[in-house]
Amino acid sequence: MTRTAHLKSATPDSRRKPASPPPRAEMPPFGAAQMQHVWTVQACMLEETRTFCEAWFGRRHSMAQAMGELGTEIMQGGGDSARMVAAFSAWQDGAGERLRADMQDWLTLCTNCTGHLAREANDAETELIDSTVEIARRAGTVRHAIPV
Repeated sequence: MTRTAHLKSATPDSRRKPASPPPRAEMPPFGAAQMQHVWTVQACMLEETRTFCEAWFGRRHSMAQAMGELGTEIMQGGGDSARMVAAFSAWQDGAGERLRADMQDWLTLCTNCTGHLAREANDAETELIDSTVEIARRAGTVRHAIPV
């Protein structure tokens, strides 16, 4: 193989030495900063879900009590249809209130979880952009780079 006369050989002295990477212990794992946001939003969503479930089960408990009261009222009413209709009507009013509370709490849960997710995603993206800019600054300009 013959060398072309007009090309200089690339000796270790003529090449620009790349910056050595930091020691392994100093380098954070890939995506560690972003994963912190994932864990934060998971904890927030877990707490929101816990709050929703406590209220939901509380309403189911009151529903079971209302059913017991309805059964008692029907049994004590004998054949009085007006009393039975009033008891069913009272039970349905309570059921409607519980259903409205379920829907309101569900929408609150979804809204709050979406808010937590959007906030953490925004924070993670901002940190990613900031770290990318910092890495680009530290890298400096590459000489003789061919744009792609």
